[in-house]
Amino acid sequence: MTDLADTLRGIPLFHGLPESELRRLGDLGRVEYWQEGALILEEGAVGPRMMVILEGQVEILRRDGSGVQRSIAELGAGEILGEMSFLLDLPRTATVRAVTALKVFAMDRTAFLELVEAGDAACLKLGFALSRVLAVRLTRLNDRVAELLGHVESGTRERFHEARQDLFNLWDAD
Repeated sequence: MTDLADTLRGIPLFHGLPESELRRLGDLGRVEYWQEGALILEEGAVGPRMMVILEGQVEILRRDGSGVQRSIAELGAGEILGEMSFLLDLPRTATVRAVTALKVFAMDRTAFLELVEAGDAACLKLGFALSRVLAVRLTRLNDRVAELLGHVESGTRERFHEARQDLFNLWDAD
């Protein structure tokens, strides 16, 4: 498990966690391998786990109002997948497809919540780190919406429609 703990230590989501907490989190999950082109997560499906990309790249797809599936982002090593369903126990909000061969660390919600209920420090710290990622995304989205509203109010509808697509590209969390 030390190898997995070392790998997790290199992921921003797990920065600052001591070895014992990294090992405990590592014990909650498993490493999975996916082939290029594989469907990793499907929009609308129930998903009681999240994943952290260890190696490889994925494409995020989402259906628009007319039902057309559109590519909205590409993510790579260190990025998180399925965190909203993991935290909220809701259906997946997007489809994820492997662009390259993929190695991920997958963690199940039930095991995570059991340790949260027990007050486990590693799980509480991870939950806080996840909330920070989501807060950054929400801040970016709020800023972008305010900018778009300014364009609509000034009568530049064409710019609004172009920028609307930009909203779908706010997935990366630096």
